[in-house]
Amino acid sequence: MFSRSLLQRCARSPAQQLTQMMVPKRSFQRSAMLLSGNLSEKIYGVPQEGVYSNLPFKVKNRKFIPFAVWYWGVLGFFFAFPFLSTAWSMYKSGALKRSSA
Repeated sequence: MFSRSLLQRCARSPAQQLTQMMVPKRSFQRSAMLLSGNLSEKIYGVPQEGVYSNLPFKVKNRKFIPFAVWYWGVLGFFFAFPFLSTAWSMYKSGALKRSSA
């Protein structure tokens, strides 16, 4: 029995022997058992397949506001916001009032 294990050790390359000595064997089998099989599908679900399925927002078949209106509306709002807030603060400070000369 001892000679057999000695022969098995000698049959491996030095690199394999070194990595086997340095890297311990896997000791967390419980997590592997839990995530094997259908349990991972129950936890994480099955991903959808198809066009636009990888996006975090809905592009097709939007019921309330079409996607193009939403996209350009948000883009326009965030573009106009600094100009509108500057105009409002200037109006409140009195810088935009006409002087009576």
